[in-house]
Amino acid sequence: MPDTRPDQIFDDNGICNACLSFNKNNEINWPERENELNEIIDEAKKRSSCWDCVIPSSGGKDSTYQALWAKSKGLHPILVTASTCDLSEVGRKNLDNLKKLGFDTIEISNDPKIRSRLNKISLELIGDISWPEHVSIFTAPIRFALNYKIPLILYGENPQIEYGGPKKSLSNYILDRKWMEEFGGFLGFRVSDLIENHGFKKHELEYYNYPQEDALKDKSILGIFLGYYERWDGIRNYEVSK
Repeated sequence: MPDTRPDQIFDDNGICNACLSFNKNNEINWPERENELNEIIDEAKKRSSCWDCVIPSSGGKDSTYQALWAKSKGLHPILVTASTCDLSEVGRKNLDNLKKLGFDTIEISNDPKIRSRLNKISLELIGDISWPEHVSIFTAPIRFALNYKIPLILYGENPQIEYGGPKKSLSNYILDRKWMEEFGGFLGFRVSDLIENHGFKKHELEYYNYPQEDALKDKSILGIFLGYYERWDGIRNYEVSK
């Protein structure tokens, strides 16, 4: 991990906060956290009439593991993919593999002409041609959950725990608007900026608009990091999802 990564810092001994966080995992009471997670799952099952869980899915090792894990817990998840501009053959194979494993899946994509304009603007202004993708991987699943009143969104790792971040972020188990604005893909670039300064209409960018917290609270929709409740292991996830 490069030391130029935001929030990547080193202590007086030259040890980065990612390594310190990794070592701190040995002090966590994981069985206690598992009990907390089971309570969240039981509540989601009680409130659901169809799908009880949304899993944001790329089809890669982590989201495949999350899907298999959810099924092992008796959840009935729907896997929501925010499509990329140019999906590779491997990407398509991974997504099709999830269907073969027996999961409900849905792919959501924005108008490609709108997407193209956004790619150009975000590249010129913030140096990220994939800004639409980095935002929609979070906004598409949560908007789907809101529209279908699905109580639980199951994300994977908490990047701050795995790769380093501010101390206050290491105990965070919720992915919400605050997390998105501080650590997510917005990079200080707001949908309102695009509407006011670049001639987009509101309905053209609704796909990228993170719902208001009041709306999520009203429907009691909760987004959590699975990596807060169980020790995250990318190699294990790969082995399980092969």
